[in-house]
Amino acid sequence: MKSEINLLVNYARMILALLSIGLSGCSEDPATPQISKAGELAEVVNQKLIPLSQDPLLWTDDQLKFLDPMSEKAIVGLGEATHGTAEFFKAKHRIFRYLVEKHGFKVFAIEADFGESIILNQAVLNSDKSQIESLMKEKMLFWTWKTSEVRDLLFWMCDYNLGKTEDQKVQYWGIDCQSNTHHPDIMKDYLKKFDVSFFSFAAGVLDQAKSTDPFYMSQMDFSNHIKNLTSLKDSITKYQGNILAKGSKKEYQLMLQLTEEMKEVYEIRYKNNPYLRDEYMAKNTRWLQQYFNGAKIVLWAHNGHVADRKSFSYRSMGNFLTSDHNDYAVIGFLFSKGSFMARTQNANIVGELKSQSIEAEPKSGSVNKVMSLATAPVFAVNVSDITEHDSWKTALAKRIDYFMIGSTYSNNPQFYYTPLENNNYHQLIYFNNTTAATPLK
Repeated sequence: MKSEINLLVNYARMILALLSIGLSGCSEDPATPQISKAGELAEVVNQKLIPLSQDPLLWTDDQLKFLDPMSEKAIVGLGEATHGTAEFFKAKHRIFRYLVEKHGFKVFAIEADFGESIILNQAVLNSDKSQIESLMKEKMLFWTWKTSEVRDLLFWMCDYNLGKTEDQKVQYWGIDCQSNTHHPDIMKDYLKKFDVSFFSFAAGVLDQAKSTDPFYMSQMDFSNHIKNLTSLKDSITKYQGNILAKGSKKEYQLMLQLTEEMKEVYEIRYKNNPYLRDEYMAKNTRWLQQYFNGAKIVLWAHNGHVADRKSFSYRSMGNFLTSDHNDYAVIGFLFSKGSFMARTQNANIVGELKSQSIEAEPKSGSVNKVMSLATAPVFAVNVSDITEHDSWKTALAKRIDYFMIGSTYSNNPQFYYTPLENNNYHQLIYFNNTTAATPLK
């Protein structure tokens, strides 16, 4: 529990820092478009929006054709304005299904622990629905994904994989790197299977990785642990032939990646720098591309991670993915009112997980206020379509705000607005009202 709270606090700091990149998000700014302009902006949206059903699982293939141009990209990022909104989760479930069935996407990557995903993915590949819920409860490290909505997505993946060959199956993989809870034990299982001569040395390194929190290490200890993990990777590389003789190339590649994941955890925890997560999550996503021979990926994470965003102190995962190749498209998710799950936050104190709600009108002059004036309560809109108009060009130039929170919430919605930029997203999906995701019991 202490480890989870520490990670949540670090994550909250990252989100708050991200939100503070534009200080205009915390107070009214003379440059912010006021409500008198919101109607003009909303009229542009009305001309371009694609109405959608309130329940995303009922979205038809015809309604989702707006995804077709994005499907040409190798990676499609799907965001969320909170980590606990049922409609966002259901929408991403439905979009993934569409991209799998209509455009051949194969990999579902999520802002979740890499190690836990290896365990869950085996049940998905085996179409073993009976194991899914218990594995989610036992192996998932964070409450954000322990929901009935994510379970239902995994159920669908199990059903889809029935009767498929290995190369036809869809895959579930985590890209996050905040904990070494599962990585060492998974690595040990591989090393035992291949009966490597360096097992004793490896076991010592892996036991340390599991039991030691780098946050509390001295610089010398940190350097030694990194050196040991590097030596472990070197040993695996040296005995590549022995490993391949008893196993597969995929298993060998996965073992190498596990050592990288463990080093990433050390770096993030020791340096207490949550910004490194975005760089490493982008790196891990690219690794999945290579591991699955260029298979197309749907990427699930917070708006702040999937957006193409860069400042003097921060680069998002989406910015890394956009910068290294022109093969990334991204959808941001917005809402105005309703409920969502989040931990209550008071200063640096993270409290209980509960259903939070927002009933107040969105901030005057914000994107959320503009969207609330649209003729459809749920819709998608292409950002390039609306930014062809001078009113939206001006609004973005004047740093119009939009709302998003992380895994914690202080019950002060005005604090969670941050400027929207023209290149952050390719599409926006908006819900006027939302409901909280349903935690597994």
